[in-house]
Order: sequence, then structure tokens, then C-alpha cells
Amino acid sequence: MCRWYARILAHYPYIIILVVLTVVTTCLVLTITLGSRIDFDDPIAGFEPRGTELADRLVTFANLRQNVGNQTNLLPESKVTDNRPSSTVKKKPKRTSFNNNTDKKHTRWRSNMHNKTNANIFCGVPDKSYPRLVVESTHGRSLFNFEDIQAICEMESHYFLHYESYEDLCFPNPVDGFCCTAWTLGSYIAVLSDRASCEHITAEDVASVQSLMLECAPFFHSGTLKINCDNEQEEWYFDTNYPPSACSDVPLKCTKYNAVAHIFYYLTDSDFMHTRTPPLSSNKPMSFLKYSTLFLPVSSGESALDLFKELDSMPRDYKTIKIVAAEFNVKYLLFEEYLISDSMWLSGACAAIFIVMWLYTSSVFITIMAFLSLFWAVDIAYCLYTFVFNIKFFPYMNMVTLVVLVGIGADDLFIYCKVWRLAKSEKNNGVLEKLVLDTLRHAVMSMLVTSLTTASAFYANYISDITAIRCFSVFAGTCIVMNFVLTLTWLPASIMLEEKWLRCFTNMNNKKYSILYCLCKFPYRLYYWICDWSRIFFEKILPCLVIKFRFVWLIMFSIFWIGSIVIIFFYPRLKLPTSDKFQVFSSDHLLERYDLQVGKQFRFESNKNNEDRQQFFVSVVWGVLAKDNGDPLNPSNKGSLTFDPEFNITSPEAQKWILQFCARIRHTDFYLHMSSYTDCFFERFFKEFMAQDCSNLQVGDVECCNRTGFPIPADKLMDCLSVYISLLQHTPGVQYNNHSPGPRFSNRKISAYFVQLASNYSYSTSYEEAHTFYSKVNQWVNNELLYAPPGMRRGWFVSDLHFYDLQSSLAMGTPLTLGLSLSIVAVVSFFTTLNVLISIYAFMAVAASISVTLASLVLMDWELNLLESVIITIAVGLAIDITLHYGVAYRLAPDIGKEMRVITSVGRMGSPVAMATFTTMLAGALIMPSTVLAYQKFGTFLLLLVSLAWLYATFFFQSLLRIMGPNGGCGQFHWPASDCCMQGTRGHVDKTVYAFSDSTVSTSSTSTREQSQSQNYYTSHHELEPLTGQDHHLQSHQMPHSNNNIPYGCPQHLDQHNHHHPRRKGDYLTVKSSSTPLSTSGNTPASPSASSIDKHQLILTLDSIPAS
Repeated sequence: MCRWYARILAHYPYIIILVVLTVVTTCLVLTITLGSRIDFDDPIAGFEPRGTELADRLVTFANLRQNVGNQTNLLPESKVTDNRPSSTVKKKPKRTSFNNNTDKKHTRWRSNMHNKTNANIFCGVPDKSYPRLVVESTHGRSLFNFEDIQAICEMESHYFLHYESYEDLCFPNPVDGFCCTAWTLGSYIAVLSDRASCEHITAEDVASVQSLMLECAPFFHSGTLKINCDNEQEEWYFDTNYPPSACSDVPLKCTKYNAVAHIFYYLTDSDFMHTRTPPLSSNKPMSFLKYSTLFLPVSSGESALDLFKELDSMPRDYKTIKIVAAEFNVKYLLFEEYLISDSMWLSGACAAIFIVMWLYTSSVFITIMAFLSLFWAVDIAYCLYTFVFNIKFFPYMNMVTLVVLVGIGADDLFIYCKVWRLAKSEKNNGVLEKLVLDTLRHAVMSMLVTSLTTASAFYANYISDITAIRCFSVFAGTCIVMNFVLTLTWLPASIMLEEKWLRCFTNMNNKKYSILYCLCKFPYRLYYWICDWSRIFFEKILPCLVIKFRFVWLIMFSIFWIGSIVIIFFYPRLKLPTSDKFQVFSSDHLLERYDLQVGKQFRFESNKNNEDRQQFFVSVVWGVLAKDNGDPLNPSNKGSLTFDPEFNITSPEAQKWILQFCARIRHTDFYLHMSSYTDCFFERFFKEFMAQDCSNLQVGDVECCNRTGFPIPADKLMDCLSVYISLLQHTPGVQYNNHSPGPRFSNRKISAYFVQLASNYSYSTSYEEAHTFYSKVNQWVNNELLYAPPGMRRGWFVSDLHFYDLQSSLAMGTPLTLGLSLSIVAVVSFFTTLNVLISIYAFMAVAASISVTLASLVLMDWELNLLESVIITIAVGLAIDITLHYGVAYRLAPDIGKEMRVITSVGRMGSPVAMATFTTMLAGALIMPSTVLAYQKFGTFLLLLVSLAWLYATFFFQSLLRIMGPNGGCGQFHWPASDCCMQGTRGHVDKTVYAFSDSTVSTSSTSTREQSQSQNYYTSHHELEPLTGQDHHLQSHQMPHSNNNIPYGCPQHLDQHNHHHPRRKGDYLTVKSSSTPLSTSGNTPASPSASSIDKHQLILTLDSIPAS
């Protein structure tokens, strides 16, 4: 099979090219015509667990409240047919953080909420729904001074009022029709000082308001001064939370226009004038103002997108202030645009690697074809991903695959070209078909190891519970596999085309085709110039450093390894994410700085009093099974409800038990009494509605009033529920909708029911606090269900724990995936070297390099988020390649001592390993300036990991081999021999079989002699010769200067071929022993003691021969 394929490649490479082009064209056409458009409008889609116990509950609870598939109704009269719509949720996920799953308040209409006195300045009050930016002083002083406040006022005019579209975006003032004034510190000072605008305030006004703030600060921080003390109750949508009557003890000057409370709550940071004692390390007074916000009277979101772009294009510094953060609710809208613009950094990385590959291959054509193979790999992988694997969701994390693919593709090209050159430079290299066969046999194993380890690390991520990570694992792993397939097909065929025809064409007339000739000749000459100094470094200097300082390297890198373990697991530790705001841009971006750093400095962001989710709620559901039957690889397909056939809440036992359940839960230590949130539906129904006087019942049904008997028959229960729910829906101030706790009906029977009560656990993104809450409440609910009636025993507890579920999946899934990747690497390492000790040392080197990399990332304040989880698990596949190349070279080196084998390993594999390391580091470094966080972090990771992997493989791993490496057959296994693999006759001798002959060294030599031989080897010129004829004798002469690098059938190439350094590749392949010279006849050794020498020949794979 292999010979047949080599014959086709050698004589008909265009057939392979045409077959590959046919396949990729078919995939491309299918993708364009039948595939859906890749959409990154919602970058956090899929960043949620699926399949966990809690995830199943959250998905089912969301389906129940959203009534997915119209399977339930709020009223018993409505019928639900079996022909329900598809269960796929077509609506796009909301562009919000992970904690967006509770009921949001209705849209706040503020056009009539302007203050009675300052209506000519403000249009209502500031709100989180408005765009805002945060400023600070450029001089490190408090912002509460006349110069800085005046600069804020001027910046509003200079940056926004002069923007040509601002008038179309702003809210008009109902008094004069002009744009409403922005809510700034200067504007409120103008209101309190009775000035027309902030441009008219004076330094005395600023000082006066600052004194007023100091006087009113204790009332605000004690909670007495509210943000609506000076307004009529009906004017405020939040009047029930902040009744004006609560401000009776506050001086009137502190409540004037509510300005003081608004300044504290909306416009100044939470440390400003706080009554708590300032930290001892801070020399700043209590009145020091670091940050101040500026609210714009425009709608946030898509309508403010152009306004933010205008702001982003303006200088950050303006006079004495600077903009440090902004929030326009456009972060996810901008993501796709930034993703496309950051492609220039990826293009720059590709261009730089293109030049490196061109210099290495000395051929523009091969380099172009190699890059085309990367594109073909992505094309085929995406086609398989979409049509074969039938995955409909394509997360933006899949784009990171391109960076890895460029590095892997370059590595494969280096290996194949190196082996091809070595085969051509060998004496008696035979016919072209034989060259192709030998190249494939020896290059495939190295490329297979590289591709297998990387693809395995990617595929190992499929065991994750998170949708985006699972999709990424499939796409990335398939890309690597397809790249390997194309490396065996497209790349060899391209090299044969270049070898057989293009080189002849470019050298037919050097003068006539001078430009093309120079273009091809320059990298060819530069390559051999680089070979001169690289040979000195990798064959002499680097082995010398490794051998002489082996104990230093071992101790130093071991200390780094131990220290990294302390950093990762003890202090400061690799932490789980603490913010439920997902980061997509670099940390210095205005929008990210607000979400991650600056926003929480303000009370209106950190204070939960105005939030729906001040506390964790306890929701207990019956009637539907917690089962996610949707597509786990598609975040928009959450499946449908699966009803519990045993559920029956209308039975007398169930009616009694549900009331007792609500009573018992109120006596628990996690229950919080909130009169405004009643949520044991049947409790109010039985105790208030059914027990009311019939004269109060507007709908005439005497069976549903004055009812003291309990329980109620099932048929009458349904009738009364219909009346009660209809009254709730028409009661002013009461919202009874799909999100309200209570029963859900299907074909005039209760098909589901849930209660919802508040807990005394405050909502927290801390994993420990959320875990304590979930474990405690879940255990209590499960214990209660054990004693429930048969129709009520399959209930389950759920709360707003989306972020906790994500944290839990990362905490448990990342170590599991990492362990699986390490196990695969250990297996691959063993089967590659078949040596126990080499495999153990390689495993140690990989584990150490990954550990030090993670410790470095921890010191850079990285947290274990989604992207970091993927990075950690794929690190194994990227780090093992370098170590395995060294390990294979050590194993195949001549068995004349550990030191000699280390020297051989470093000398032979140092150059190609360093080249592969350099290209991967280059790719990482060039994408680090990206704005998109995924590119930036992945670039940082590549730069760190690959550099540390090279250091640990070259110095730590080789030092281990020199000190404790295997000698002879120690720890060595062998594949079982098979007669079908042996040559049946010795009639034909293959003159291109490469053998390495040991020096004639006595088996009883001492360590001193071994050191002497190592030094002789290190300083001498060695020659690798092919076996000839039947005698298998060694020859002492050097390989003659041959022209085996000349393309077949191209005599014109002789001129180009003769320009390089006299010591061609063929000269580096010969081995001469300086310790025991051989006779020129090759029949008898020159030394009389040679008869006692153990001579043997070791067949050596070409990929262990030095590229330089």
C-alpha cells in the first residue's frame, strides 16, 4: 500500500492534487450553499453547562416559566393540544451576564418624571439604563474641585453635544425641546446653587456644596436619607421601596431636589465621604473623590453604538480629567466588529511564519501550498463539523484554532522537508519513488506524534459540560486531524511538483529569469548560511551547556516546579471566576474596565436594594421532570417539558401536605420573610380567597367563598382556581404571568406547580457561599420530599445558580480533562519510545512545564474561566511534542553511554525543535496586541508554554537522561517480530537502508573512557554511511561531493546547487570514529583488541538525523 502510494506521488503527483482540490471544492460549495452564516452577535452563547443535575433543573425551570412549546397555560379552561410547536427556542439569548434569569421590572418610562423645580435642567433621575462614563483626575487629586468639575462640564459639550447625530439620539426636554442635560456632578451643583447650568458655577458654589455633602453624609450612610425624599409618592415607580415618610428626620437642605442623595448614590464612588474610618495605608481624607460618573440622556444599546465609537475615537485625557471606563450596553454588539478587525494581528502572524517557512524550505511555491493546506484543513473540518457531526452552533472560541493550526502546520512542514532533504543528500539514494517512500516512512511517525497528541488534547475537552468548550473540542480536533491528512497528501504532492517541474523552469535561464531566479535563490543561500552557525550552536555549544551544568539545571528547574505547585494550589492559588460579567475584550478596554473594576465602585451598581435579585430565592417545582432533552451542542435548543405522570396535587393528602410544606419552610433558618413577595400560591388561595365573605366575591360562585372545609374536591378546586386566577390577572398592581409562582394547567388539570420564597442568603458570585446555600437548601428539600404523598415525591429545588453551576463545571471538569489529556500523552509517549524511563522523564518534563506555565498565569491574575480552562487542557498536547522528539532521538542514538546519547539527541533534534518552537512563539507574540480577549490570552499562553516547554525539554529532560537515563536495554520494550514484515530472501539488497555503527569501544570501558569517547565524539566529524553489498563493512573515507539535491531531469540546476557551503547535508551524514580507527580495507579492525569489541548496527530513522 505504501509503495503503491509512493509510486503515485513520484510519477503522478497531479492526481493527488486534483483529488484534494475536488474534495475541498465540494466542501466549500456545500458550506457556502447549504451552511448557515457564522454569527458572533452573542459571544457568550453556549458558555453555560448542559447535562449536569443543576443545569437540567435550570433549563427545565426556564422552559416552564417561558412556556416553551405552549405546553401549559395559566388558566384551566385553555386546552393544550398534542400538536405543539417545535421545542427549539428560536429567540436569541439575551446579551446579559450569566445571572440574567430572574424577572426584570417593566420598562421604566421616565418622560414625565422630571423634578418639579429643576425641570428645565434634568429629565428625571439617573438610571442604569442610560449610557455613562467614569472620569478621574489626571493629577491624582480629589475630583471635587472647581477646575476638574468645570472640565467635566466642558467635556460633555466638546465630546457629545458637538456630535452631529447627538440631537437625534438625546431625550428632548419637555420644557424647551432641546436635549436634556447630562447628569453630572457640575449639573447638580448648579441645581443646588440655583445656577442656569454647570458652566455658570463658581468655586464658591463647589465649596458650598462640598460642605453640604459633609453635613448630609451621616444621614445618607445611615439609610435615613433616601433618593426620593423630596418627591410626591405617585411620581416614583419605586415608592414602595423608598417611601418619603422614611425621611422625616433629615434636614430639608439635605433633601432639596434629592440632589445630595443622587450625588452620593449615582455620581460619586462609594468611598466618598463614607463615615467608616479610612484605611491606615491611605493618607487621603474622607472627602476624597476618586471617580465620578456622567450619565447621558440617550438610550443605551444599539442606538448608542455610533456614539460610543465616537467616544472611543476621542482622546482619553481632557484638560485635567481623563475617561477611565464607560458603559453603553454595546459590548457584545461590538464584539464581531472587533473580532474581524483583530484578524490583522492573525494575518501578521501568518505573514511572519510564511517568511520563516519560505526561508526554511527555500521555495515560495511549497510555502504557498503549505498555507493553502491550512485553509483546506479548516474548510474540510468545518464541512464535517456542520454536515457530518450536525453541530449547528459555532462559538467564537473556534477561531482560536487557526492560531494552533498555523503552528502545527509549520512544524509538520519542517519535519517533512527535513526528511526529504536528508533522503536526497544520502549516497545511493536510488530512484525518485524510493526517495518518496523513505521520506513517508520516516516523516509520518514524527508528524503523527505531533498531530495525535494535540488532537487528543483537543478532543479530551469534549467531556466538559459546557457547550462552547465541547463544540470547540470537536472543531479544533478535527482541524488538526485534517491537517495531518493533508500533510500526507497535498504537501508531498506539492513538493513533487516543485521538484520535478518548477525547479527546472526557474533555472532554465538564470539571466533571462533573473528576478524569479534571485527570488528563489536568496532563501536557498540564506538557509545554508544559517546552517553554519546553527550547526555550531546545536551540535557543540548547546550539548556542552546541557552536559556540564546538568546538576544546576536539574536543581533549578525542580525548584521552579515545586514553587509553581505552591502558587497554583496554596497561595495565591488558581481561583474560580468571581465576576458573572463575562469578559470579551482586553482589560484596558473602556467597557471592560467598567464591568470588571470601576463599575462596582458606585453604590447604584453594588447596592442590591434596587435589584430584583437581592437574595437567593428558593423555588421548588412539581409536575415536570428535571430533564434537558434538547441539543447539548446548541444553546438555542433547550428541548421541551417532560411531565411527571405520577404528579397529583389535587388529592386530599397533597393539598394538606403542600400547606404544611409552606409552613415548615417558613420555620427554617434560611427563610427570609418578605411581605411583598408571597409565593406559596395555595396558601393564599385556601386561607384568603376561599375563606372570604361571599359578599366580597364579584363573580357569583358560592362554592368558592365562606369555605372552611378542607380539603376541596378536585372538580370544585379547578372551578375556584379559574375564578381566583382571573381575579389576580385583573387586579391593579398585581402581575400574574408565566413567571409567577403557582399552578400550570394542561387540558383542565394541574400539570405543574411551583412555589418560590426568599432566602436570607444574599446573592453572591462566590463559589463557596453559593455552594453552601445550594447544599443546605437542596438537602432540606430532599428530606421533606421523602415524606410527601406519592404524587408529590418527585419535586426538586432550583434557584438562580447559573453562575455557580458554571463555576462547579469548571472546578470539576478542568482537572478531569487535564487528567485525561495527561493519560493520553503518557500512553503516546510510551508507545513512541517503548522505554519506561524515557516515558516517565518525558511525563515529568511536560507536567513541570505546564505547572510553571500555570503558575505564571496565576501571577498574572488569571482566573479559571472558560477560555483558561481550554488553555490548560490543550497545553498538554502542545508541550509534549518537543520532549518526545528529544526522547525518540535519545532512544535511537548509539548505545555507547548516556552522555553520548544526550549529545546525539540534542545535536540532532535541537535545530528542528527550536525552529518549531520559534514559529509557535512568533504566532503567539504577534496576536497578543489584539483587543479580543481570546486572541490576547491565547497568544500569551502560547508564548509562555512553548518557551517553557522548550527549556524543560532541553535542560531538565536531557539532564535527567544524562544522570539517570537508561543504558543498553534498561526499561526498553520491543514490538513483537513478525515474519510477514521480514525480507523473505537476501537476494536483493537495499542500498538506501541507513545504519548507524557504534564506535569500536570495549564493553568493559570505565566511566573515564566513556567521558573521553564523548569528548572525542563531540569534537570529531561523524559519518553515517549506507550498507553496501553483503559484507556490511564500514568505510573510513568521507562521502564524496554529490549532486543528489539536483531535481530529477534538471541539469540546469547544477549552477544553483553548487553555490552553498562546501559541507553539504550529505557530508553531515557520515560517521567516523576517532577512538578506534578502521583499516582502509574495511575487513579488519586497525586495533588488535577489536576482536573483543561488541559491534552492532542500529537501523536509524531519518527524523533523528540533524536537519542542520
